[in-house]
Amino acid sequence: MTAGEWDGGKVRSSHQEFNGRVTLSDAASTLSEHSTHVAGTIIAGGVQANAKGMAYQANLKSYDWTSDTDEIATFANNGFLVSNHSYGYNATNLPEYTFGKYNSDAVLLDNISYTYPYYLMCKAAGNDRGDTTIPQSVAKGGYDLLTGECNSKNVISVAAVNEITIYTDSNDVVMSSFSNFGPTDDGRVKPDISAKGVNTYSCISTNNTSYSTFSGTSMASPSVTGLVVLLQKHYNNLNTGTFMKSATVRGLLAHSAREAGSDAGPDYSFGWGLANGLEAATIISNKGITSVLDEKTLINGDTYIQNLILNSNQDLKITISWTDPPGPVNSNTIDDDRTPVLVNNLDIKILKDGVTYYPWKLDPDNPSNAATNNTDNNVDNVEKVEIPNATAGVYSIQINHKGSLFSGSQDYTLIASGTTGVSLNTKDFDYDNRIFVYPNPAKSALNFSVRDNFAFSSIEINDISGKQVYQSSNSITNSIDISALSSGVYFVTFKSDSNSVTKKFIKE
Repeated sequence: MTAGEWDGGKVRSSHQEFNGRVTLSDAASTLSEHSTHVAGTIIAGGVQANAKGMAYQANLKSYDWTSDTDEIATFANNGFLVSNHSYGYNATNLPEYTFGKYNSDAVLLDNISYTYPYYLMCKAAGNDRGDTTIPQSVAKGGYDLLTGECNSKNVISVAAVNEITIYTDSNDVVMSSFSNFGPTDDGRVKPDISAKGVNTYSCISTNNTSYSTFSGTSMASPSVTGLVVLLQKHYNNLNTGTFMKSATVRGLLAHSAREAGSDAGPDYSFGWGLANGLEAATIISNKGITSVLDEKTLINGDTYIQNLILNSNQDLKITISWTDPPGPVNSNTIDDDRTPVLVNNLDIKILKDGVTYYPWKLDPDNPSNAATNNTDNNVDNVEKVEIPNATAGVYSIQINHKGSLFSGSQDYTLIASGTTGVSLNTKDFDYDNRIFVYPNPAKSALNFSVRDNFAFSSIEINDISGKQVYQSSNSITNSIDISALSSGVYFVTFKSDSNSVTKKFIKE
């Protein structure tokens, strides 16, 4: 596994933490403490245990930031998966309209990402929020400070938080005093994710055995870069010869993030929350068993419908993510232009028993407000639906799009997980040997037989939209009258006090 790093100078490749795993890939000649510290956070081997990097056996190709975009495109074209970018604009004298703007730099990185769909860039969000000499920081109360490449749709922008030794709830995640807040002008969730960036100990370039403690989003971003390396390697270990698309990685980080901030859902400070490598890796491990991690394609004009089955009450999360085509450059000088830069506007909603669950979204005109989830999200290319204490039964996932899709289709990733597990694979339930339903297809009556002393207390039938069309808890017989049901696919669930079994059947 090899990560890339673009930074402000030359990495001391001879440092004892690297053991020959750093390749100096351009003409950078001046050693940089910052570059070496970032490199150590990604791949340091742990000669000093406290300096051990995230992906401590990986390799690194390092570059300085001169001619970075040409080098980045070549790096992606060569098949590499992830790179770190802990640098950005000096915000001191920037005009107000430049903050949050989807400018040519953001468009360029989105174009690279769209061209190379497995390649992901991790970008430091910047450290200007505590600087009272910057008019924008004072005028916006710390919000609306993201610039340039941080506003790309397909790049992971990383915020910096204090170290968390034990996570019990969102109050344990403490924002740094400097990390830049969003939103982007069109109101997307930016930054995307948070990681430790305060008092990070790593190697520096003074000599081959030197170390120091630095703080900044420059330290948070390489932590996420190293995590991406680990997750890609874990996926490759379990799925030989393949890696995740970058949209899958972005969606997985958002989906698995630990809650941070004072309100449920994302916000413009922590993004989707605190990066959670263990849960992300667990979702990969349980892919197709108790979690869903599927890369799909939506064709222009189509709607994807899939039923998800919960066999017990639990918290449920469902996410879609995609690498959106580059939007048009915002070349005007309007402050906070709210025009969406999303090109392919996919939508997800979840239906059950006549209730529709929508994804989170934020309000850029009121950036400190809590996220809402009562309508479609028309700006983000990561959409996440959360249903706390979701009741057992059948949920209908529906994914479609507004307008026409650029190039006639859009690749996307669907991720789903619950506290105890979910399934999109109905054959798992069809082969459950405790209950057998027949005939299938059925016309007027659906019969069933019970084995292994499975004592159920109620029966319900849901249609493909998740709507309950039948329920019985009295005088249960071994036959259900389905003559009034329309033709189609249904799911019948047999519930006991502690468990349930769901079967799919077809009504002719």
